[in-house]
Amino acid sequence: MTQVHGRKRIEVTTAAIVTISVIIAVFGMVFLGTTKAARAGETGADSTPALDGSTTGPSAPTVQPATGTVGDIKNVVVILADDLDWPAFNQVPRLAALKQQGTTLSNFVVTDSLCCPSRTSFMRSQFVHNHRVVSNVKKTGGGWEKFQSLGLENDCLPTWLQKSGVSTSLVGKYLNGFPNATPTDTYIPPGYDYFVTSTSKNQAYQGINYTLNENGTLKSYGSAPKDFMNTVLLKSATSHISTAKTPFFMEFASYNPHTPAPFDSKYAGTHATDTVPRTPSFNTPGINEMGWLASHPVLGPNRVENMDRLWRKRLRSTESIADTYEALQARLRATGHANDTLVIVTSDNGYHAGVHRLATGKQTAFTEDAVVPAIFIGPGMAKGAVISKTTSMVDLGPTIAKIYGAKTPSFVDGRDLMPLLRGQEDTPWRTATLTESLSRTLPGDPDYSPLEAPEFHALRSENWLYIEYLNKDVELYNLKTDPYEMNNVQASTNPVIVSQLHAQLAAMRRCEGPSCRIADAMPNGNWISPMPQVTVSPTESATPAVTATPAAAATTPAMPSPSSSVQ
Repeated sequence: MTQVHGRKRIEVTTAAIVTISVIIAVFGMVFLGTTKAARAGETGADSTPALDGSTTGPSAPTVQPATGTVGDIKNVVVILADDLDWPAFNQVPRLAALKQQGTTLSNFVVTDSLCCPSRTSFMRSQFVHNHRVVSNVKKTGGGWEKFQSLGLENDCLPTWLQKSGVSTSLVGKYLNGFPNATPTDTYIPPGYDYFVTSTSKNQAYQGINYTLNENGTLKSYGSAPKDFMNTVLLKSATSHISTAKTPFFMEFASYNPHTPAPFDSKYAGTHATDTVPRTPSFNTPGINEMGWLASHPVLGPNRVENMDRLWRKRLRSTESIADTYEALQARLRATGHANDTLVIVTSDNGYHAGVHRLATGKQTAFTEDAVVPAIFIGPGMAKGAVISKTTSMVDLGPTIAKIYGAKTPSFVDGRDLMPLLRGQEDTPWRTATLTESLSRTLPGDPDYSPLEAPEFHALRSENWLYIEYLNKDVELYNLKTDPYEMNNVQASTNPVIVSQLHAQLAAMRRCEGPSCRIADAMPNGNWISPMPQVTVSPTESATPAVTATPAAAATTPAMPSPSSSVQ
């Protein structure tokens, strides 16, 4: 019988408060660095088992040197999938193979495992509590209408780039609810030189019988195979690349594999024997679960069978992401841009299926929902490299802007990823990042679920997942010994560590702009012993294997030098 503990509030001892006060005082005077061995990712053997069951150390694939340099990058293409998690990514061989073509960020964390808040974080480089688009629909405080009412469309990544002379384009999904509250369905938001998106709202997720705003002209499509939405969008994107002037930026935002997971007819019958990965957390109670999760029963065989059936549809749908990458790369080669374009493959959020007895959905802080694929392919990107440092959706904006020399506003919360991607060992970096869920979904929302976690703020580092729910419940998982997040060790962990995590999360949930790059570098138990004992042995996977990276061998970080500065 799994032991279930009730609600437990954080209790901070006097000694811990003194410790935190001293630490925060130090951080008030200096920014945080990291030791040389831990700065730009780790290479060689790692003491942590690979989460996808692959090997590390001498038998792992070796990193291949980059072709060209970061200085060769003139253009950027972002392929943004919809609800694509690592398990599904890894079950599509063409996508899994991309990990050997570029550099993988294996701990890339979304700000909210929900479409519109996450996409707004990409566009604004802000955490959800700062951009305030907390959901997909106006009624619950989000969606396109909230984004527009706050004036965010006038000051976001495409406008920053366009002001710097970059040719900008979006092909695919924009923001949930678009084009509600616009003068006409042909409306094009500021910042885009080329703009193609659906005006059919939730119907777009079906992949057929939709209407597109094709750069100011409406065109409707039916249900024939040639009308499958990803195919149509891809034709538009490749055509635009053929005529785009350098420097150009393109966001290709697929609707795949979002439920109901439509797929191209050519993939019917594929993945016939695939199932949801049976990881240790699949349909299994954890230890010391909080009330919201403890109340979930084990899923019965019929529900598991239905889940596997949907999973196979999701894999067929995900094949379109592989099609997208291949077609865009082919057009880049044909137009002479293969050697001057950075391609980023990622997703707005992840997706869970059966883990922790949760059926299908998202909006939790668990790995499957919050840590998503992120692979950088192009000039200067080492092939087969893996960077395990904690990175975030808010980092994409400043990274892309820096490539073009575009100015970013002072409200930006994120960091430039390029020092990590270059393999610069002396790069100070964050110790954790933030993911939040600040609203509930309602019927009519494409992501509606009657069984959701309570609203929360969560801190994720390489070592810890620490969650504070708005109902005062607290969860803490030691990711080094419990990568499947099965044992809530909040009550049994050194109280100084818990106090540090609480203090950092409190700072992160209130941070704005530059203060986020102080709060995200606070200590959170990396230098305190002993660590909790091993409780779960991993067998197979939700994230990519840590095989090798551009920097030095992994070590335990030492206390940072006061002379270090934050990037």
